[in-house]
Formats: sequence, C-alpha cells, structure tokens
Amino acid sequence: MPAAPFDAPALTLWPALALLTACCETARDIATRSLLRRSGWSAGLVMGLSCLISALLTLPLLLLAPQTPDLVKLLVALAASGLVNSVAFWAYGRALARGDLSLVLPLINLSPLVLLFSGWWLLGERPSPGSSVGVALLVLGSLLLARGAEPGVRLLQSPGARPMLLVAVLWGVAATFDKVGVQASGSLTWVALFNLVVAAGLLTPAWLQSGRKQGSVDPVAGAAGQPVGPQRLLLLCGLLLLCGLVGAVGMVSQMEALRSTAVVHVIAIKRLSTLFSAVVGVVWLGETRAGLRLPGASLMLAGAVSLLATAGGW
Repeated sequence: MPAAPFDAPALTLWPALALLTACCETARDIATRSLLRRSGWSAGLVMGLSCLISALLTLPLLLLAPQTPDLVKLLVALAASGLVNSVAFWAYGRALARGDLSLVLPLINLSPLVLLFSGWWLLGERPSPGSSVGVALLVLGSLLLARGAEPGVRLLQSPGARPMLLVAVLWGVAATFDKVGVQASGSLTWVALFNLVVAAGLLTPAWLQSGRKQGSVDPVAGAAGQPVGPQRLLLLCGLLLLCGLVGAVGMVSQMEALRSTAVVHVIAIKRLSTLFSAVVGVVWLGETRAGLRLPGASLMLAGAVSLLATAGGW
C-alpha cells in the first residue's frame, strides 16, 4: 500500500524526535552495559525488567491517548512484534554484556539496510535514490566504526558481534510492525502494550529457569550469587530505573516520528546512537583504537545528512 503523505509541520519535527531517540538509546546502552556487568543478572532478566519499567511508566499516560484502537490490527502487530523483539532484546543484552560498545553497537546500523526492503514490502515505502545512498553511507560507516577493538581481532570473532548481527536483522523487520501498531492504536498505547508483551516474553523464561534451579536465584544477588549490600542494591535499582525511563522516552519519541515519515528515515537517524555510544566507549570507558573509527564516524554523519536532505522524496 502507498505511504501516506506527510504534512510540512511533521516533516520539520520528526528529525528532532529521531535525534532525541538516538540520545535516549545511547543512555540506555551505557546503563544496560553497566548493569549487566555489575549485577551478574542474565541478559533476559535485565532487558525484561527494563521493558517492564518502561511499560509501567507509560501506562498512566494512556489517559491522554484519545485514539480508539483498531483491535484486530493492533493484536496482529503485537503478536508479530512481541515474538521478534523478545528474541532481539535477549540477543541485544548478550551482545552488550560480551562486547565493547564501540565494536558491537555499530553493527545495529545494518538494520536500516533490512528496512529498505521490509518497509517497501510491508508498508509500500519506496526509497528515493538519495535515501538509499544515505542508508548505504550509514551501513558502510558503521562497519568502519566497528573495525578492530583489539589489534588482530576480526569483527566476527568478537563474542558480542554475532548476537548483534541477529539483532540488526530482527529490528530491521520489527520496525515495520511498530509503524503498523502506532497506526492502529497511537504512540502511547503501542509503547505501553509493546513493552508489556516483550517483558512477558523475556521474564517468563527467566522466572521458569530460576524456579528449576536448586534454591532458586535471588534477584538481588551479585555475580557470585551472594546478596548485595544496600549501597550496591541502590545503584543497581537506579541503573534499572534509568534503563526503563530513557527506554520509554526514546520509544515514545520514535513512535511519534514514525507517524510523520518513512520508517527507514527514523531508524537510520536513531542509529546515530551507535556513533554516540562509540564515542563514549572510547572517551569514557577507555576502549581502544579510536583513530580507526574517525572515517566511519564521518561516513555515518554524511549518511544522516543525506537522509535528512532527501526526506521529502518519499
């Protein structure tokens, strides 16, 4: 089906919303990585609790949602998106726990490449030549950005790289379901229900697995299985709340942007978060070989500019 026309005010607003989403993604990446490495909790537990908090923070705002949902369309989108995203969030948490931010996160930029095809096929959003060039620059820049976190180590040899490649493919498909869900129910309703479904998909296996273990797993135990002290518990809870909060804000911004333009535009700009996170990984977390990533960063910025310049061509 053909993409809906976009009005002029919306076209000026969606880039700001997409950039806000990118900033929120960066904050969530850093908080999630820190939480995974400090707590010893599984990737499924951390990502599931984060989604649950995002849902709980969004639910009260549903009183502000005037739109009456299309239930059939909404349920289909939730079922498809919940299944794909449960696997994607689990793999995302594993990748963050096992790899450097500056190495594995740029691989998510392959998702706009998948979106060029899935958005065309499922939503009828046909890319212009300029938009295709912008996506190509983002993908190429991300691969250059991810070159060699350690001398002599190939990208695919990194323990976090392969899970992140799976995430890129899954999120490239799932973003089209997001737009269907937003069209069926509105941004706030979709964000709340989406996070509830994904949280259930992630936390149910974690709960069943802990119940099968002798003595069950203490949810506030550290990596060695020992209860943490009050100060450390407060830090872990704070990091978890931060993950949920920025996840909710970022997702609402993303869904509002999706109402205004093609999916691949929003996701491509959102993926600038990997550039921001790579910079944080090098400057703040001490990850190595920053010089090799400058050409990749330049290509990513050029791709983002190209997408913004040609956004009206869809």
